[in-house]
Amino acid sequence: MARASFIEDLKTIIKDAKQIRNIAICAHIDHGKTTLSDNLLSGAGLISSDLAGKQCFMDFDKQEQERGITIYSANVSMIHSVGNKDFAINLIDTPGHVDFGGDVTRAMRAVDGCVVVVCAVEGAMPQTETVLRQALKEQVKPILFINKVDRLIKELKLSPEEVQQRLAKHIAAVNTLIKKYAPLERQADWMVDVNSGKVVFGSAYHNWAISIPFMKKSGITFKDIFDAVNGGTEKEFAKRAKAYEVLLDSVIMHLPSPFEAQRYRIKKIWTGEPDSPEGKSMSECNPNGPLVGVITNVSVDMHAGSISTVRLFSGTIKEGQAVYLISQESDERVQQVGVYAGPRRVQLGEISCGNIIAISGLSKAFSGETICSAEIKTAPFESIKHIFEPVVTKSIEVKDVKNLPKMIELLRQRSREDPTIAIKISETTGETLVSGLGELHLDAKIERFLRDRGIDIIVSKPIIIYKESIFNSSNEYEGKSPNKHNKFF
Repeated sequence: MARASFIEDLKTIIKDAKQIRNIAICAHIDHGKTTLSDNLLSGAGLISSDLAGKQCFMDFDKQEQERGITIYSANVSMIHSVGNKDFAINLIDTPGHVDFGGDVTRAMRAVDGCVVVVCAVEGAMPQTETVLRQALKEQVKPILFINKVDRLIKELKLSPEEVQQRLAKHIAAVNTLIKKYAPLERQADWMVDVNSGKVVFGSAYHNWAISIPFMKKSGITFKDIFDAVNGGTEKEFAKRAKAYEVLLDSVIMHLPSPFEAQRYRIKKIWTGEPDSPEGKSMSECNPNGPLVGVITNVSVDMHAGSISTVRLFSGTIKEGQAVYLISQESDERVQQVGVYAGPRRVQLGEISCGNIIAISGLSKAFSGETICSAEIKTAPFESIKHIFEPVVTKSIEVKDVKNLPKMIELLRQRSREDPTIAIKISETTGETLVSGLGELHLDAKIERFLRDRGIDIIVSKPIIIYKESIFNSSNEYEGKSPNKHNKFF
């Protein structure tokens, strides 16, 4: 799928951490994340521009296509040029539904910046706050993309002044959240403002976008936007204001490279001493330092086995290299090293720090695990703390008892991939109890997962687990023992 020239160019660019941007696209459900990702991929030449906004390339899982929502975080690496300089962008498209918030949290450990997508009609919604809170907790810098601006004009029939007022309201709402959750020392710099280009407006579905710096450079006005939307000429307008170009220019300009971000992120997300050799190497994003990284996602490939998504903070990793998993206390050997291209992986053989990479061969890997050189066995990263805990529990049993060992093994595999899924055997009934963030979470990641692998199961209705607690103060009572010599109050 990837052209030889693209692979060679990418291999060259990712050797310089200053030319890398690791970003996530995050938003409330149905605000247009995956549609926007299509636009960025079309600009990079990875999909046809005619399909951009409609293909949902990053939703490559069968369930995602059936349900029309993102269930799994998806990675892709691409190249974007600003001026005469090429940059590598490692993009993660994250789920928007609250049930899959664990995927968002894990993705934020891997990236340094994020594009927060907000619908121009709905504005900032509950999940907007959640994903922004997750990003800021992981020291991830945001910029803002206000999507579906065309709907304000075509459906709500707002005037230019009313559109600008609506957009200003959305920007203020996002800045309120940034002020609430951002680290104090970063609040001023991380606020999004229109004039700098940290805010981009557009329509991901119709492939156009603008920012104030772009409008000044191109001469495009709000009148041009209204004329294009009302006149049905958005396709022609998109050629003048390409969504991928405007947004990725903003990404390069305003979101940090690993070389910049790791100087402040490592102090917050790693438990070791910043002045240690590994700490200094990670802060400097040193490709010649000791190998240290964190596994942010684990999946199973039918042919390649366990595939670990790793954010590499220090050193260079190679095929055949011996590595050590800190929590598992396990020596492993890397089989293949590459980058992501949506549902496929491109093998590169060797990749230096600052990148988000795909590694095969780590059989005991799990999300949140620290990976390092076999000879150093460094301190681990802070555990990835999810905002939500499993709240819905169901019991699962196999119809055919001979499938029980296979089901247990698949459930263990699933819990390594997604730590927000909890599995236990009931001590009282012997049932297999599976807990998740919601019914959709369990249905998509457990029930369908097992059935698609040929295991017929019986699933209970959601179980409510009651716990005794003090409701209020009681009256005072006196009791006597049978022999009347002892009193109880």
